[in-house]
Amino acid sequence: MVIGLTGGIGCGKSLAAGFFAQEGFAVVDADQLAREVLNRPATCALLQERWGREALTPEGLPNRAWIAAKVFADERERTFLESITHPEVSRLRAAAIADSSRDFVVEIPLLFEKNLGADFKAVVCVACSESVQVQRLVAKGFKESDARHRINAQLPISEKVKRADYVLWNDGATDFLRQQVQRLVKQLRTAP
Repeated sequence: MVIGLTGGIGCGKSLAAGFFAQEGFAVVDADQLAREVLNRPATCALLQERWGREALTPEGLPNRAWIAAKVFADERERTFLESITHPEVSRLRAAAIADSSRDFVVEIPLLFEKNLGADFKAVVCVACSESVQVQRLVAKGFKESDARHRINAQLPISEKVKRADYVLWNDGATDFLRQQVQRLVKQLRTAP
């Protein structure tokens, strides 16, 4: 069984993925795969060619904060970045879930934006209120304006909730989210 896990920034996708792991699922994190692809020398060369030396740290690795500011401010630049990373991330994701003897949960923040829902037995959305999203992002060090900008750069959480097969609501305690995952896993494993 391969489950797609999505949701808005700051909604708790990674926390939910950890609870799926406790239930025996192998977790594939699309953001981690994207970081691997981004750090490759060939990708770094393309970033520098497009944006100049500012795109890289003194060590020659991607300057993540600078790149994030660039791509969240300009849709064309985000499209460029995705064009050089997403095809390889898709290939790595397919390779990661190739073992049919295991259950997988694949965490993909942009699952609906990239029309990947059909790739999974079910799609689970982790959602919370926007005020909680902002609060969590500010706690991680974002300025409130940057947090809201990132939230607004994604498909609205209300739309993700509508498109998902299952929704985990994560405004409350961590244990409540864990219980929701446990119930959902039981339901998924007994479904035909």
